[in-house]
Amino acid sequence: MAGAIVAMALSATSFGVSLENSSYDWRMRVTARPDTARQDIVFVEINDSSIAALEPVFGRWPWPRVVHASIIDYLVRAKARVIAYDVLFLEGDTRAAFPVGDRTMTGAESDAELAASIKRAGNVVMLADATYEGLQSGADAATLVPPSLPGRTWTVPGFEAWPALRLPLPLFASGAAAIGHNLYKHDERDRGTARSFNPFLEIGPYSVPSLGMAAALVALKLDPRDVSRPGASTMKIGASEMPLLDGTRALLNYRGPFQRGAADAPQRLYHTESAFDVLLSEENAAAGETPPIDPSVFRDKIVFVGVGAAGLYDVVVTPFPQSASTPGVFLHAALADDVLSARFLRKASRASAWGMSVAGGVAAGVVALMLPVWWAIAAVLGAMALFGAWLTWQFGHQVWFAAVAPMGATAVALFAGTAWNYFVEGRDKRRIKQLFGRYVSRSVFDQLQANPAMAKLGGTRREMSVLFSDIRGFTAASEKATPESVVAQLNEYFTVMVRVLHAHQGTLDKFVGDMVMGLFGAPVDDPQHAEHAVAAARDMVRELARLNARWAAEGRAPLDIGIGVNSGEMIAGNIGSEAIMSYTVIGDAVNLASRLESLNKDFHTRIIISDATRKQLVRSDDVTPLGEVTVKGRTQPVAIFEVRVPFGE
Repeated sequence: MAGAIVAMALSATSFGVSLENSSYDWRMRVTARPDTARQDIVFVEINDSSIAALEPVFGRWPWPRVVHASIIDYLVRAKARVIAYDVLFLEGDTRAAFPVGDRTMTGAESDAELAASIKRAGNVVMLADATYEGLQSGADAATLVPPSLPGRTWTVPGFEAWPALRLPLPLFASGAAAIGHNLYKHDERDRGTARSFNPFLEIGPYSVPSLGMAAALVALKLDPRDVSRPGASTMKIGASEMPLLDGTRALLNYRGPFQRGAADAPQRLYHTESAFDVLLSEENAAAGETPPIDPSVFRDKIVFVGVGAAGLYDVVVTPFPQSASTPGVFLHAALADDVLSARFLRKASRASAWGMSVAGGVAAGVVALMLPVWWAIAAVLGAMALFGAWLTWQFGHQVWFAAVAPMGATAVALFAGTAWNYFVEGRDKRRIKQLFGRYVSRSVFDQLQANPAMAKLGGTRREMSVLFSDIRGFTAASEKATPESVVAQLNEYFTVMVRVLHAHQGTLDKFVGDMVMGLFGAPVDDPQHAEHAVAAARDMVRELARLNARWAAEGRAPLDIGIGVNSGEMIAGNIGSEAIMSYTVIGDAVNLASRLESLNKDFHTRIIISDATRKQLVRSDDVTPLGEVTVKGRTQPVAIFEVRVPFGE
């Protein structure tokens, strides 16, 4: 009984919760069955190749709204059952005239095209923003509670109250079939893993479903009366009941991991098509030609359209280590899969944990006192292995029983029983063990014990700087050269750029195509990370100028670069699978640095830094303000600055 009390108390601590979550993740990985994922859920991924293909026509992301209209038009042409659009359209497009085929169009006209497509479709579920931090302030929140919700609505009281919601532009929202929020909860205590979702949020007088829940409800054609709360721990959805965690959240019963690779790769959990191929299909179909994607791919399917391009999506962590950087749209699809299949994961009651803890503790204590030490340990460990297998089997049958408390109670009882035998009956054996123990190096032992922990997935929050550097116009230049010369020139360029990073205490994070990503302040702390990052940016420009001079003499094409630097709090650590990991950083501050790099093309500059970086500089005589810009993912303008370096200094 004492072991059960100790174990239950331990399980309620942060350490105990983290252990339980780790066991949850392991059981999820073991029992997940990708073959049971619904075949009527399809992804349209706005991936890197789609963005690259459209960049010569429409520029960098975000695309004009008329592009999204074409995606919706083809999905309607293919008779998709529901179109869940995981892209925020909160403001109007302010672009001036831009070419679309053989005509020109303004941003307002482009918006009108999207609004018309949404209205014609009649089955588009649009995304509303519930994650903006400004929603937590009273003044902002008061102005952001919508006077009404467009599309289909449900009244399901008892969920988490949320201060406000930012709806899509009324022009778009008015034609939507429903609105879905984008809030999900992750556990900060262990890598921020997403294990649950808010099916609904209470926002003012409204119950707002998540995007995945809204898509499922529209697909099931459920009226408001078909969705209710019969009790604090359940929600009725049509004929099925969804168990609720703490009365407000639903556990995500993942069918498998999110996998990267080609859009049509067989390892993808849900069938995926690239946005560019969908656009090309609409163009061909409108011209009476055969589209590259057969309409049957989308017919009567729930289609999730979301961003999967690097640096443009919200990174979420799932229980699967091979999908450490998962786009948020995958969570919406996982929830929709659970609802459509009525396949919900339920957490067993705390009383069951108490019962199993008491039973395990008593049994282990009796065995430890009755049998010799090693026999007792072997018997109890064997029983614990069988119990773990039973827990895993139950998890596979959609019941999450606690593992830490029963296992802990058993271990405490085993330790107490064997300790009694050790101290009371094993004095001679202990003396022999102590003698032989003198021949073993404790430092070597400790090191061997510590090394496995170094390979575990995890991370820490750091105040640091990140640098993105991208070659300008390289694609066009490379088309005129042989593959061998392109690779040789890139390797020469990368060699010099990495040398510059290392010279300024930087860490090379990765190469992405012709882009260089560098870290300052990780994995080793650096109080002058911002100063070193900007100094590295200056030297990158200078070194490239020297390279260009030599390349020109050799008859090779010169290169130009754009660099973005931002400083702030980021999550740094080993991210990946147990077989392959890489040290990298994630967070909003990282995304902003990527956005700053891309702004160089618009401002005709080479180095742009944020105000957060500028404030930490000792030398700022070559820094000039560029004004404020609003970047994707932020509603507040960001002050940006140019670092002037003569190209040839």
